[in-house]
Amino acid sequence: MWTKRKRYIREKVQLIDYLKTAGFFHDYIIGAFSYDSASNTIFLTIEEDCLAVDNTNSEALVWDLRFEGVSHFTMKDMDGLSPWWLYEHLLEDDTFKFQLVNGYFSFKAATFSLGVPHEVNVQSDTKMSKLDSYYLFQEFRKGEGIEVAFDFEGNYDDFFYYIGYDKEKEKPYWARRSDKQEVNAFTCADALFETKLYDGKSLKERWSDVTIYSVNGLSLSDWLSYGKHFVETYVYDSQDEAIFYINGVALAGSIEQDRACPSCGLDQCYLEDYDDYCCPYCNRWMTDEKWDSDEGYYFERRPLEPGLLWKPHKRLRFCQVQYSLDGNPYTYYCPDKAIVDGDYVIVPVGKANTEKEAHVIRVFESPAHKPPYPLDKIKTVIRKSQGDSKELIESLQTLLASGVVCDLSQKKNHTVADVPYDVLKTPIGHFWLALNDEPVKMKTKASYPDKDAKYFVEASYSIKPYSVDFEDFQHLKICTDIDLRKARLIDNLHGQYELGYNWQVGDKDIGIAAYLFSGAEDEVIENLLGVPYYVRWYEEYKESYGFTVAWKHYVSDDDLSVCFNI
Repeated sequence: MWTKRKRYIREKVQLIDYLKTAGFFHDYIIGAFSYDSASNTIFLTIEEDCLAVDNTNSEALVWDLRFEGVSHFTMKDMDGLSPWWLYEHLLEDDTFKFQLVNGYFSFKAATFSLGVPHEVNVQSDTKMSKLDSYYLFQEFRKGEGIEVAFDFEGNYDDFFYYIGYDKEKEKPYWARRSDKQEVNAFTCADALFETKLYDGKSLKERWSDVTIYSVNGLSLSDWLSYGKHFVETYVYDSQDEAIFYINGVALAGSIEQDRACPSCGLDQCYLEDYDDYCCPYCNRWMTDEKWDSDEGYYFERRPLEPGLLWKPHKRLRFCQVQYSLDGNPYTYYCPDKAIVDGDYVIVPVGKANTEKEAHVIRVFESPAHKPPYPLDKIKTVIRKSQGDSKELIESLQTLLASGVVCDLSQKKNHTVADVPYDVLKTPIGHFWLALNDEPVKMKTKASYPDKDAKYFVEASYSIKPYSVDFEDFQHLKICTDIDLRKARLIDNLHGQYELGYNWQVGDKDIGIAAYLFSGAEDEVIENLLGVPYYVRWYEEYKESYGFTVAWKHYVSDDDLSVCFNI
């Protein structure tokens, strides 16, 4: 892809340095080649071999080389047709050498010129090229290192204009053209912008025609998004009442000086294109939800963050979640920086945006113009989940206060088979059963293997509903006050007639399993944490419904003791 020349290299020392940074054009292609023996000139182009990297339709950048006063031309063992694949391009002892995959050619030249192409981000969906001069002027007045490459609309010459600041110079502000060596230097930013250098006019006078190609080597969109700036968020009015600026980007709307942000107290901004207010300093919209179908049109057009209007390539936070163990990952926009890997969150699911709990398996960032999922379709994490701990604690407190407690927490006691217990108290925590989310009576049995048993555990508890004559069965769950959200999942227990997992909780190895008894084995599923529960009722197997809990002090993930005692 032919682009404007970023600069021209005409000095041998500079060429040698550039060849090093370019890897001597290893694995590039000589796309065009012409040698005029009458005028002793050579013209050739060097092109990227994009297919060597990927098979997309990316366009290759092109470097052009012109040589005059050519002598000592040598060519050996070369294929007859171009393009030629280049192994490396060298300059040694005044000789330009082009070592190809097959053969080589070399020569000497009195003068040369290497045109370095401007690299355009062809994958960018959002390409900005305009910026208000006042904002850029503030950056220069600050006196930080900055360099801007630009052109004027309607200029089809093959060169760029540059302005910059170099604090090491006596006159630190400078302006030049990429095809010339002369540099105009100034002592202040005002002179840089007001001196008539451009066809009898100053840069300030011609600013409306300026197209910016890069700032500090970055595209304008990239520099606005994550480059170094004088101020992070700079909001100001224009002479046009319908336009205002944020970081030099023109936006339709106004600064609302009588409408303060409730978080930071600074002025909100009204954005006409979205019929909504935002706080540019907090980077948040003032309206969280669309309030009727008419305004819904504007709501759905809004970018995820207001900041994307003046930082179009900024890095956004996303997360991948699972709705179940080993489930498929789903990607959500995740602006809450308090959410990290391993957290549990509430996310919207389906067309109705039903709230559902999910497990965060990965939090990551991605540029807004290269998102992991289309931004106009992606959904946002609602909040971090607090789980059901509050409801569990309240339910447990009620059972302990007014129910029958089977206390096995101090000694290795055995239970009374005919007693309907409400809650089982053990050294590792409490357990109880809930039918359709309501506590039910249970019967329990404790087992204590011998110390010298091959698969020793401290205890194993069988827990079943005391009565199995259920009128309306939806689900039967085992509940516990053990915080398995903070536990480490070890493995599936792999039982032949059971479904369950074991976890490391502190220094304990704890397993929970549910019995399987139907041929279909569809009566048991697991929740997000891996805890099994019953979702289907088979009348003929009603006496078999129940759970087993086993525990011991943690030894290793390879210890199968808990598995063999479930």
